[in-house]
Amino acid sequence: MATRPSGPHYPIRAVSLMTGLSVDTLRAWERRYEAVVPGRSERGRLYTVSDVERLRQLGELVKRGHAIGTVAGLPNAELARLLEGSDARPEAADRGSTVNLEPLMDALDRYDLPRLESSLNRYAVVLPPRDLVFSVVVPLLQEVGRRWESGSLHPAQEHLTSAIVRSVVGGLLRTSARPGASPPIVFATPSGERHELGLLCAAALAASAGYGAVYLGADLPAADIMRAAREAGARIIVVSLTTPGAVPPTELRRLATPPRGTELWVGGPQGQALLTALANRARYVGALTEVIPMLARHVH
Repeated sequence: MATRPSGPHYPIRAVSLMTGLSVDTLRAWERRYEAVVPGRSERGRLYTVSDVERLRQLGELVKRGHAIGTVAGLPNAELARLLEGSDARPEAADRGSTVNLEPLMDALDRYDLPRLESSLNRYAVVLPPRDLVFSVVVPLLQEVGRRWESGSLHPAQEHLTSAIVRSVVGGLLRTSARPGASPPIVFATPSGERHELGLLCAAALAASAGYGAVYLGADLPAADIMRAAREAGARIIVVSLTTPGAVPPTELRRLATPPRGTELWVGGPQGQALLTALANRARYVGALTEVIPMLARHVH
């Protein structure tokens, strides 16, 4: 049996503080890429000094624009060489690398459903879930939104894009889900709110990070959302509001009383308004990028 090197060993939360990488990121890099292979104790993962240094190197390379999938398997000497020779591009990690949207938009302009769907499915196969969401899906939806506001996009094209994105991200959610994953987290939009794509992306990200995502969909009565959360034993209910005034006030008030032991989280462009209506008896999710870090902090 292989033995771990002697010397200090650090738990995952200490390593998170030492490297600046979230606990969720550390787990994902280990699970998907075997960036490091920490030891184990009864209380969880244990990292050596060399593990920590390697994770620091990987984190810095990602900040400079390298994809983790391309560097995670490299030996330490190669990581050091890349760090010495690469230019610092700290903003790359914040913005993420967006794919070339022109082929997708060209397919949309031509109402070419098979081409648009096959392109998105191809990205879903080759990209990790987070990259698919933030480098493809979100930029595509933002571009569609800009064209809609400028009047250069027809309703049929917007509906077509929504349907395909719903299919692709829904497939990601189904393939990422793990039976029995815990704790259950319910995702839904309340009655009157039909915009669900941001919430669907959040559920897919949660499932891919190992959480028990229970996605109910859009336009559901608050009573049904609460019933589902109670039956599933959910720790958290995540709701999203996008359209001003879409959800009746009575439904908003019913969201204020989740089952005992369950927190309500609110996101979306109109999420702050709901938070105010609930007298701040909920957590606010300010952006899609905050979902997994918040889960890492509040779910144990």
